[in-house]
Amino acid sequence: MTRVVKFKITPERFSTACSILQYMSVMARNESVIISVAPRFIVDENDEYIVKVKLDEDGDIEELEGVNEALAELAKVTPKRLENLMDEISEAANAIVNPTKEKA
Repeated sequence: MTRVVKFKITPERFSTACSILQYMSVMARNESVIISVAPRFIVDENDEYIVKVKLDEDGDIEELEGVNEALAELAKVTPKRLENLMDEISEAANAIVNPTKEKA
């Protein structure tokens, strides 16, 4: 039996697995960028992200591991499902910035 491709899309994951340029592009609903970052949200049967993100000491992305495996999983996703995932990824990006943050 084929395993269903499962995603765990959260603002926390977006903020550590995507660059600022990807963030800005997703905020602008750039579909090709949303599709390119989608594999970073795919989880395995243990609910662990397939793509492992290695950050440097400043918290910037240094390396992504498991991208090819995640891309193979993404290839199973239908266009109809992808449309919903694009909305979820955009919502996660929007949730990173808190527009109601009080000024000090």
